[in-house]
Amino acid sequence: MNVAAYALCLALSQEPEVAPPETAPAASAEGEPAAAPVAPSGPARPKGADEVNRLLAKLPTMKPEERDAALEALARQYGQVESNPVLPGSDIDLDAYLGLKPAEQVEVVARGFFLDLIAADTGKLVARSGFPFFMEARRIDRPEELRTQWGKSLRSRRADLLKLYSLEVLLPADMEKKYGKPPARLSSWSWRAPNTYVAVGNLSGHATVLVLHQAGAAWQVVGFHD
Repeated sequence: MNVAAYALCLALSQEPEVAPPETAPAASAEGEPAAAPVAPSGPARPKGADEVNRLLAKLPTMKPEERDAALEALARQYGQVESNPVLPGSDIDLDAYLGLKPAEQVEVVARGFFLDLIAADTGKLVARSGFPFFMEARRIDRPEELRTQWGKSLRSRRADLLKLYSLEVLLPADMEKKYGKPPARLSSWSWRAPNTYVAVGNLSGHATVLVLHQAGAAWQVVGFHD
């Protein structure tokens, strides 16, 4: 993978900016307080992420029948979310998936994403994605916008001719060890955020990079570069 691809994958993996704290409004010339500036708001936490995390923590103490019922109820409630998912898609066996190590879960999600890309299935690509999503250098904040962008991108390529030859999953720090330090201009970016992985797929001999963040039991694809 070339340095440019590596630099961009690090850029994509940065956490959303935290809104600065509000400052006290300054007084106007008439002595009345001026309107306080409106702080920009970051993307909302996916609905259900905290509930999923609480349930996952309880699973080891549950009886088998209680565990099965809890997972089934969870899948009914959050299994069909079309954006910012907190559970893996219905094509993934949830029980088997939860028994995997984090990097193995990431590989399952990333592999599904690459296969959806080859199939040009924009709906499934969006369903595996979190927001904000970065496609190359473009930031996308809404599922409908991402669906439109995938439609435009896939119309200009023969994705059906691609083959996924290999897939590598790395922590950002391991990515740095293997491919070298990122450019100095990235030094202030929080690309070492927790619960972040980088997946590099070999699509017909070409490196394609995904950045994934964890939300609940799901790993959302939040960055794409090829």
